[in-house]
Amino acid sequence: MTLNRRHLAGSLISLLAAIALAACSNSATSSSSNSSPASSGGSTATPATAAADPAAALKKAYAGVVEQPPSTPVKPAVNALAWVVSCGQQVPTCAGPSAAAVAAAKTAGWDSKVCDGKLNPQGWAACIRQGISAKATGIIVIGQDCNSFQAALQEAKAANIPIIGAGGNDCDVTGGQKLYSATVQSLAKMTNEQWWSELGSLQADWIIGKTDGKAQVLSLQFTDAIWGGWIQDGFTKELATCAGCKVVSTLKVGNADVATGKLPQMFGNALLKAPTVNAVDVPLDGWFFAGLSQAIQSSGRGAQLAVVGAFGEPGNLDLIRKGIGEDATVAFNAGWIGWSGIDNLARVLAKQPAQPAGAGLQVIDADHNLPAAGTPFRYEPAVDFEGAFKKDWGVE
Repeated sequence: MTLNRRHLAGSLISLLAAIALAACSNSATSSSSNSSPASSGGSTATPATAAADPAAALKKAYAGVVEQPPSTPVKPAVNALAWVVSCGQQVPTCAGPSAAAVAAAKTAGWDSKVCDGKLNPQGWAACIRQGISAKATGIIVIGQDCNSFQAALQEAKAANIPIIGAGGNDCDVTGGQKLYSATVQSLAKMTNEQWWSELGSLQADWIIGKTDGKAQVLSLQFTDAIWGGWIQDGFTKELATCAGCKVVSTLKVGNADVATGKLPQMFGNALLKAPTVNAVDVPLDGWFFAGLSQAIQSSGRGAQLAVVGAFGEPGNLDLIRKGIGEDATVAFNAGWIGWSGIDNLARVLAKQPAQPAGAGLQVIDADHNLPAAGTPFRYEPAVDFEGAFKKDWGVE
């Protein structure tokens, strides 16, 4: 097998200074669907079939699943205020789509305000109530299932303020009452559960290919969000298609483990107890900056491990580019989700059905789909989702 060698770079200290915690969300187990009609300007995507061999697995991972943004026009409301609730501004996976939502709101001719939810339910609820007090036209909640701040959402609903879930699930996923006016559906032909499961499946495909069908995996599972379980399900199901592969050990990780700095030691201990491990899957790229990258290198086994993350944040692309504790990631453009949140709000205000975003998934490693340094991931071939939304809004 061919694995990237990691360089024990002195720049690691500065990289680790930007600690990135996992996106927070309370969870329960169920399936999710989006009632929005499936309308997309490009090819439809369905969960890919299991790869027949390691080479086919890699090919599938790099191709991923990709669609186009919606192409149905909508005229944005005038004099609108979009209130953007960030799950936590210290986390790139929260700050990135929040900033994109602000940029999209400006493009639509709207005012906007970002409120920092500070990675806890009390913060998210406080931000929603601030939006109600500010008489926001609509509220965009970034990255959060609705379960842990239902009272605040009900207050917004009572005030007739539409709320869009961008990157999270509505309460009906766990048997509760729907509280979001719409949730961003990433792909037209996939429910949110299928999309997250496909992310895990693509992680498995890359590992199968990179280990030549001999993967012995230490699998990290995120326990604080419903989609953490969906990623894990997709990963284990796809890995099971490989006769010579298995999950040797599963390490369950929650936000508290990351926030308190326990993750590196937990990982080190798990790796020490599993001497045959040659691959690691990580559900959140932010964990690499919370000490995981350093732990992988300090283990003395970094060069023998095929390590794949998820989300494709710019900082992680640098880790992959330099070979510092991460070899690959299943990427999507988080900014696309932010833009789609504004698009969903524009359609709700116009009494139109919300449209699927079109945001797909592709695996990036040092030799495939990696954008130039300093530029965000845009898919291969590139998709101009911002231009598509501008066209839909009539603001080109």
